[in-house]
Amino acid sequence: MRRIAIVLVLLGVVGFLVASSQHSGYESVEGRMKAAFSKEERGKRDLADTGRWVALVVAAIGAVLFFVPERKR
Repeated sequence: MRRIAIVLVLLGVVGFLVASSQHSGYESVEGRMKAAFSKEERGKRDLADTGRWVALVVAAIGAVLFFVPERKR
């Protein structure tokens, strides 16, 4: 169970960093202008934002699984 938890935490952190780097391109003035006028760019910005949240949730689930004691059989 701990291996799965560690994998989930790592996937969540890596996913968060990748999505954050994509999302940071839309924080500039040029990125905001593109997202304001282009439906496709707005979709990409929303996908990057959603990806950040999903990755954060995956990392949180991994952290919870890591600290929850395993059942003994």
